[in-house]
Amino acid sequence: MIRFGIISYAHPHALRYVPTINNSPTAEVYAISGDGSNSNVAKREAQRFKAKFYENYENLLKDEKVDAVYIAIETYRHKEVAIRAAEEKKHILLEKPIALTLDDADEIIRAARKNDVKLMVPFNPRFTTPLMKVKDMIKAGEIGELEYIYTISEYVKPPIFLEGLDLSWFLDERKAGGGGFMDTAPHGIDSLLWLTESEPKRIYADIGSKIYGFPVDDIGIAVLEFKNGVVAVLNAGWGNPKGYSYGLEIKYHLMGKEGFFDIRTAYPDFTVYQDKAEKIYWERTDVENIVNLFIQSIIQNKDPPITGEDAKKNLAIVLAAYKSSKTRKCIYL
Repeated sequence: MIRFGIISYAHPHALRYVPTINNSPTAEVYAISGDGSNSNVAKREAQRFKAKFYENYENLLKDEKVDAVYIAIETYRHKEVAIRAAEEKKHILLEKPIALTLDDADEIIRAARKNDVKLMVPFNPRFTTPLMKVKDMIKAGEIGELEYIYTISEYVKPPIFLEGLDLSWFLDERKAGGGGFMDTAPHGIDSLLWLTESEPKRIYADIGSKIYGFPVDDIGIAVLEFKNGVVAVLNAGWGNPKGYSYGLEIKYHLMGKEGFFDIRTAYPDFTVYQDKAEKIYWERTDVENIVNLFIQSIIQNKDPPITGEDAKKNLAIVLAAYKSSKTRKCIYL
């Protein structure tokens, strides 16, 4: 049984990952710390899961019964917390992006390697059932050689629209590294790297505060040309209006020489109609797969499916997109 410590509820993903961890037959939520935003939520959740509550992560990491940590603290504190977790020999599931800078990412990776702990950063789309099936069909040659990918991955509502959580840090570039594009594009970029089995050689992007007037960007679009010839268009950010029925939206159109895949949604859903329409996802295999594969990597002592090096490569592409948008130039990678 892998005993998890949960470090912070600053990121709203904690509300989904923590119950999933606790429902795993090979893991339990053993301790929760109240660092960062939403410490009141962390304390409430500790009571819900009958877990130890620590006011700060240092005390949690000193607990020898903790085997692994899920870190959901604000991005600007990732390096600080992840390095300390590695030094205390805790395996690390670290929210995306891995860090604010490539140098910080390197320090996290080195700390994990030096202390022989697993490091994984969760990017969700590749673990959804439709994309896993599509990947198998691409490899089987069902649509011939892949040519183009158009994706919305992901559009979500701005985090500050979520009730009951203080997510104001998402609007502070110094803490989050960017806005809506930084928040959601890493998911799409990971899926493109995985689907193409290649790396981009150049990128052009337009990213900005287009909709809400936030002090950070809310949405962006990027065109990526991959070394194997595939061209992809990625749309990502806080593109869903407050009244829109989808809180999370993912779409993929993949064109090959002999066919076309059209993924309208990555999750099975139903619609609730009351004062407003709302899409409810009744299954999230992506989160379950991420948690289970991370746990397996610990138990079986093997690399997780997304390593720290993968997460750094992802961050490099995101930062290149921001550079392209700022300079209005194509960036070669």
